[in-house]
Amino acid sequence: MTEVFRTKLRRIGNSLGLIIPLEIIHKLGFHKDDVVDVAIPPKKEVKNRIILEIAGIDAGKSAFERDKGDRY
Repeated sequence: MTEVFRTKLRRIGNSLGLIIPLEIIHKLGFHKDDVVDVAIPPKKEVKNRIILEIAGIDAGKSAFERDKGDRY
């Protein structure tokens, strides 16, 4: 089962860490020293840039022009 929750990055020594709410830890049966897989989605502006790159849209390019005028 997947749990989705929002948490802040917190300073832990020279690193940043995430705090998992105790209710989720109990619900999923985690214990100290368990290995947990974490998926972190990119920030909205990074996600938008990735989508534009995948779609092949480049704001610096000129508008597309057809080679032949007899086509739609």
